[in-house]
Amino acid sequence: MPRLLKLALTQFRNYERLTWQPDSALLVLTGTNGSGKTNLLEAISLLSPGRGLRAAPLAQLGRNGSEAWGVSASFEIDGSPVEIGTGAQAGADGSRRSFLFNGRQSRSAAGWEEAPSAVWITPQMDRLFSEGASGRRRFLDRLVIAVTPQHARELAAYDRAMSQRNRLLQTRFGEQSWLGALEATMAQHAVAVAAARNDMVHLLSHYASTALGAFPAIQLRMDCPISDRLLQHPALAVEDWLRTRLESLRDQDRTRGRTTSGVHRSDFVLSDHQSGQQAALASTGQQKALLLGVILAHARLVEDRRNAAPLLLLDEPLVHLDAGRRATLLESVRSFRTTVILTGTDVEPFAELKSHARFSVLHQGAFLPS
Repeated sequence: MPRLLKLALTQFRNYERLTWQPDSALLVLTGTNGSGKTNLLEAISLLSPGRGLRAAPLAQLGRNGSEAWGVSASFEIDGSPVEIGTGAQAGADGSRRSFLFNGRQSRSAAGWEEAPSAVWITPQMDRLFSEGASGRRRFLDRLVIAVTPQHARELAAYDRAMSQRNRLLQTRFGEQSWLGALEATMAQHAVAVAAARNDMVHLLSHYASTALGAFPAIQLRMDCPISDRLLQHPALAVEDWLRTRLESLRDQDRTRGRTTSGVHRSDFVLSDHQSGQQAALASTGQQKALLLGVILAHARLVEDRRNAAPLLLLDEPLVHLDAGRRATLLESVRSFRTTVILTGTDVEPFAELKSHARFSVLHQGAFLPS
């Protein structure tokens, strides 16, 4: 099972330099707001495919505006050491992010299929079900990538083709053959993305169909025409349908300056299995409980599918939870065979973990002595 053995940060966020060697798989980080707790979790999240838990631009990751920064870590996976690193160096054309896996250069984190997967929650995600669909798509895609790492490549290929189509619609609208080729590429990757999302929603609904302690049983469904068609028609037929639809929308998309149909507009609906209440209509505390229920169910799913649970990065997970759900969460994380990091401003809410976890205090980008 994956376990974090060492983390090194250089000029990252509010960290000038930090070397951390956690001696436990279950870790609790406390400190005042601004001490660097979320920044540390973000650094770890950047060692898995994607743009990390904040999806921040490169220019925001360096300390005090530095273009050069680095994050590296040592993991133990099934008894073997794994070294992963990422960072950016200043160049004539601006900084570019680089990736290393066991000393080998990689073009992108999407190639790290042997790397440990990671799943997280942050306080910003407390509004996941009351705000726009883009955050929910990113959340769902992160869950898919943890099980199927190549999903990141499908997403990237779809986005590249869509960006090229949008640009061509504005600059060279008469290039019908070129547009057709891009739309065929979009349709191919869109169907792969939609199929992977369908599979994840189906599996999560199964794993979360029974209550976990004080967390309710959960039901998920996709809200996406492409996903719906895949439930009724073969993939190639759906590709043809989407390609034809994109062609019919060229004039409209040219006027609007964007592609108006595709998997980049998908959403999903999360509901309490017993009551049927949708998360979007639930209270803040109920939404947090549903979100954590999904995370815990997903961790069990990943462990079954990849024989290795994902790293769990839980930033302020106890906020908005009642006493029963706090107890269920703290009991659940003790059983995971992977590195689990929880953060908070105070130690007291985590008291039940005193004999199970390593507690550390962060202050202005450094660990205080134990």
